[in-house]
Amino acid sequence: MRKPNLFGRKTFSIFAGIILLLAFVTSAQDLYTGVWRSGTGGHYLWSGVSWADFNTKWSELGGKNLRLINIKTYTVGGVRKWSGVWQGGTDGYALTPLHLTWSAFNTFWSDNSKKGLRLIQVETYVDNGTTYFMGVFRAGNDGYALTPLNLDWSAFNTFWGTASSQGLRLINIESYMNGNTRCFLGVFRAGSGGYVLSPYGKDWNQFVTYWSDLGKQNERLIDIESFVENGKRIYLGVWREGTDGYVLWGSVDWESFTSKWAENAAAGLRLIDMETQAGSCDPNCLNHVLMPDNPATSGRDGYDYGITAGSIHCEGNPSACPAANPGDVVYYSWPNLKIGSEVYSRNSVLYDAKDQIFTLPFKIPATDLWHNAWLYSPGSWHHAIDYQRNDKKTFEIDAAAPGKVIHIGWDWWSGNTMVISHNAGGKQDVYRTIYMHLQNDPGDDCERAWTKTIPNFNAADKATYSTYLNNTGCPESHAFRNPKSDWWGVSAKKIDMSLLGTNVVAGQRIAYSGSTGPGGCGCMTGGAGPNTHLHIFFAHRDPVDNKWYFIDPYGIYSYPDFYPAPVDGAINKACARYPISWKTGNPTYAP
Repeated sequence: MRKPNLFGRKTFSIFAGIILLLAFVTSAQDLYTGVWRSGTGGHYLWSGVSWADFNTKWSELGGKNLRLINIKTYTVGGVRKWSGVWQGGTDGYALTPLHLTWSAFNTFWSDNSKKGLRLIQVETYVDNGTTYFMGVFRAGNDGYALTPLNLDWSAFNTFWGTASSQGLRLINIESYMNGNTRCFLGVFRAGSGGYVLSPYGKDWNQFVTYWSDLGKQNERLIDIESFVENGKRIYLGVWREGTDGYVLWGSVDWESFTSKWAENAAAGLRLIDMETQAGSCDPNCLNHVLMPDNPATSGRDGYDYGITAGSIHCEGNPSACPAANPGDVVYYSWPNLKIGSEVYSRNSVLYDAKDQIFTLPFKIPATDLWHNAWLYSPGSWHHAIDYQRNDKKTFEIDAAAPGKVIHIGWDWWSGNTMVISHNAGGKQDVYRTIYMHLQNDPGDDCERAWTKTIPNFNAADKATYSTYLNNTGCPESHAFRNPKSDWWGVSAKKIDMSLLGTNVVAGQRIAYSGSTGPGGCGCMTGGAGPNTHLHIFFAHRDPVDNKWYFIDPYGIYSYPDFYPAPVDGAINKACARYPISWKTGNPTYAP
């Protein structure tokens, strides 16, 4: 169920005239981690391209006073890809050619050091069994050092300690394998003040805690390195003294990463280091939170669903709603963040939806049900979940969590609709569930279809929906109406309107599934039979702007292939890269 919208495809973004982002999502590696610090001026991010394209872009940007500060490489399907981070600069610079062995790399490093350039980052990679080295250089005339080849962790720490005592500071660490031994390379430049190298063996959560503690001690992360050892991903970090702003954002897909990149840029932060890694979820699952940018006719951006406002249904707390005027609606929106003229995924709401409060909104066996997900299919967004019996008959709808019923009414597109407000984490009204296509009294629903829905249609859609109404026993003439129960339900299962304004418990019956409204009948897309089902939105109030945004309680935000096949099946946690809102971490029934 979706209100019709127009789609456009975003291929690049420009912000404030100095930021350019080209996102080659289909060829980029799965997950990204970034380190940000305070900064101003031009900057640029590019990912997932061939060496020829990367080298051309590097040369082009150099002529535009942008300097490469970080390079990463990886393979996708056996094809090597390159990613880079640039910042503004007018100084000298250099980048090593492709496929330098250690001996050739050392020669390049030595020659360029004598020319007044300093190595600022080294990257290693293996092609056809040979280890190669790539280096990024910027202008400088200070002291410098590069560790010898094939130092294990103990030997590297010894070198680091000696170099530090001689007035050098580690600025970049790189890990690679030499046979069965994990080795480390380090880039050093002259410096003073506080510095830290993280202990070996920290996983992501331990690393973030360590990073947070050091930040409070005025140490700033400047470089991060990660690798997998014995099935565990390990993180290492290099810190230097500082009191400026800083951010760490990690192990997220490209969509989330670029959103944070744009958000941080607007806040005066610049990406200074980036790590990429393969994930254990099918990459086709990733990067589907946002549909292509779609300005809505309401003047808002993207998919915004307006539901009639009322005395206890408003954008704010239901206990303090202002008087509603005719035509007032409460907007529930796709989780987007607009920066400049571009739209990104809204990390602030997606990662805040971590309260596990929801249970399945029905009691019938999972084997009797079918469901879909955040997208109907690749390229077709839904922003909700549909549940339907295999035989397409009606079933009892239950409250998905304890809460207060704040709206019951007819939506011109979705038919009978109920909204329940939910408290969580000691806060009021932070989640809402929106139940749509519910059945009510057949005669009343038939009347609303003609008086509240038909007037909203253009001529073609009006003809389509009118045909459906006539064929299901709901003609315009009252004298000939006899709504067919397979489509319109029965009066015995109409909504109990006394629920409005009352509190309900999880698992309490609130209605029965139906096919009311053109968004629920299936008739607008050629369907002929009954389309009885539940369409349910889950929405979370963003703590940043206090507005309502749709969330996926599975944390997956993708199309049905990546959701558990049975409606009560376990979630693939690798694909649930955002918080899961189901009560037990998996969709389960209310007790």
